Amino acid sequence: MNDTSNTSLIKPIDKLNTCIGINTELCGELVKLEENSADVIFSTAAIMLSDGEKAIHTGFIYNSACYAALCAINKKNSIIIASDTKFLAPIELGHEIVFRAQALQNGFKKCEVKVEGYLLDIKVFEGIFNIAIFDKKLFKLKLKDGEDEN
Repeated sequence: MNDTSNTSLIKPIDKLNTCIGINTELCGELVKLEENSADVIFSTAAIMLSDGEKAIHTGFIYNSACYAALCAINKKNSIIIASDTKFLAPIELGHEIVFRAQALQNGFKKCEVKVEGYLLDIKVFEGIFNIAIFDKKLFKLKLKDGEDEN
């Protein structure tokens, strides 16, 4: 068996270093991961409705775009510290958005990622995300004396 057949069995999620515990039913499925870029497919669900009929709450759309941005950087201990986003069209139940994230600037401590969302071939979202990368985990919750959760 050659190496190319083995690598084709590796899914993008298997190469992911960030957002390991994320709920992909709410954030979308990572379908492509390369250095400085990622594609996420976001499928809407009834739990995301904002009006009880068809309109999807924009928070879920933003959340999926954030996920795509973090995946494009794919570094541990990274968080979004700022964003400039535009929702260009409403999204309805049954729609599927493809988010394409591309790092514009990828430094050791701070990165900038452009994310565009498409419904078929129509751009419905665009944003720039600023991501900070830390050497260690940001938050440690002290559960009991002498125990830290990593």
